Amino acid sequence: MQKILILTGPTATGKSKLSFEIADKFNIEIINIDSMQVYKYFDIGTDKPEISVLKKYPHHLISYVDPSSDYNVKQYIADADEKINEISNKGKKPLFVGGTGLYIRCFLNGIIEEDKDDNELRKYFSQFSFDYLYTKLKIIDFDAYKKIKINDKYRVIRALSYYYNTGKLISAMWREHNFNKPRYKYLKFAISFNRDALYNKINFRVDHMIEKGLIDETVRLIEKGFSNSRPMNGIGYKEIKLFLEGKLSKSNAIDLIKQNTRKYAKRQITWFRKENDIFWIDKNKKDELFYKIEKFLQD
Repeated sequence: MQKILILTGPTATGKSKLSFEIADKFNIEIINIDSMQVYKYFDIGTDKPEISVLKKYPHHLISYVDPSSDYNVKQYIADADEKINEISNKGKKPLFVGGTGLYIRCFLNGIIEEDKDDNELRKYFSQFSFDYLYTKLKIIDFDAYKKIKINDKYRVIRALSYYYNTGKLISAMWREHNFNKPRYKYLKFAISFNRDALYNKINFRVDHMIEKGLIDETVRLIEKGFSNSRPMNGIGYKEIKLFLEGKLSKSNAIDLIKQNTRKYAKRQITWFRKENDIFWIDKNKKDELFYKIEKFLQD
């Protein structure tokens, strides 16, 4: 089975910097797995690496999607599979870098083709408590109940929606398509962090984005016709857009970016803390990580 490396974790934990250190030590190429960095032109607000850095450490699947397109995770998986083959044919290994947990989960485990009505079912189930939904799943599909981790409300709702939409058990579909077996052999790791320090770093990074020209970038994107595009709803752009429309003061917009980024980081922390396959790295003990990577690639 093809081997891949995955460097993930909350925003602003230093993933890019660590990925460059890994690239210096191992025969790897970097693949972006951030759902915002795939878009062209949205650079400062998505914290893409500088052009000079990208020349030294080429990235795949970054700045390649038109912002007006209806891009989704299914398309990303197909694109990523293609890049893995391309990198493998060079005799190298891929290192995925990014913090979009849903993209990572779907890329590793595959996705279920769903009917259009499924979204309405998910909205319906989302209003109920986890305990109620978990008990309901236990009655309907005990095999799925046993395999879904406690408090993973997303997967419980997914399983219930699948059943009520198709009349079939999601556990049966998993067995048929082998969805519980990862599509690749992987080593997933993330940088450990102090929450207060992380929030301070987020605040500093937002100020730096403003200094780099986030407001001017947003103006240019609106002038290009991307005002109503999906990435314009991303954190940083949507708040600056409100400022440009006169609905927020500049200082309030900046404060709101910081607040929304901290909230996003909190959601990421909750997501990744539930993942039991992540190796957490002390940034001062990278030798342990490098040893693990070397062993993983050699086995």
